[in-house]
Amino acid sequence: MAARTVAAAPITFSYCRTSDIWAGQPACRWLTSQAAATVHGVTHSTRVTRCLALAAAVVIPLSACSDSEPAGPQVPEDTPAPAENVSHGPFFPQCGGISDQEVIKQTRVPGLINTAKTSVGCQWLAGGSILGPHFSFTWFRGSPIGRERKTMELSRTAVEDISIEGHDGFIGYSEDPINGVNLCEIGIQFDDDFIEWSISYASKPFPDPCEVAKELTRQSIVNSE
Repeated sequence: MAARTVAAAPITFSYCRTSDIWAGQPACRWLTSQAAATVHGVTHSTRVTRCLALAAAVVIPLSACSDSEPAGPQVPEDTPAPAENVSHGPFFPQCGGISDQEVIKQTRVPGLINTAKTSVGCQWLAGGSILGPHFSFTWFRGSPIGRERKTMELSRTAVEDISIEGHDGFIGYSEDPINGVNLCEIGIQFDDDFIEWSISYASKPFPDPCEVAKELTRQSIVNSE
């Protein structure tokens, strides 16, 4: 008896990248393969989760998910529920409302270039080089300031409480054997948000980095809406 040839049903599958999820991109992208053998040819990529579903006369979902690398951020498999009881603070303009000229004035470093300008942070480097002093403003939304402070306590010479314009936070600094205190960072909390100014000098002479950080933080708070 001659063998009967049965056409393979199309197979629909998706791939999910953890990097896309963290970047706010759609969690999965759907593709269609015309041959069942294609499934067996799929290889696992780093931090890529594949979910397969077989379509026949009656759609029977068959899920099989795997992660080839356990390390990295733990991303929920299901769509996470909206965060509850999150209270956001005021709105901060780009770069905390601080112009490049004002950063140059306060830090006393000529030739600063704003090498990274986004809605949540800015970075200034002398001549655009990472080898010299660097200064930055960052606006963290829905992020716990306590976690940032613990990181500071593990990596800075000292971390203390501070209050600027009626808002509480921390100030941390590092002391270099040659240059003395050459790095200072201030984080100020606003409900479940916080802002942070980081001031770092590479070599003398330079002003007190903590005084610079305090003034730029004060101006950013005044500029908030």
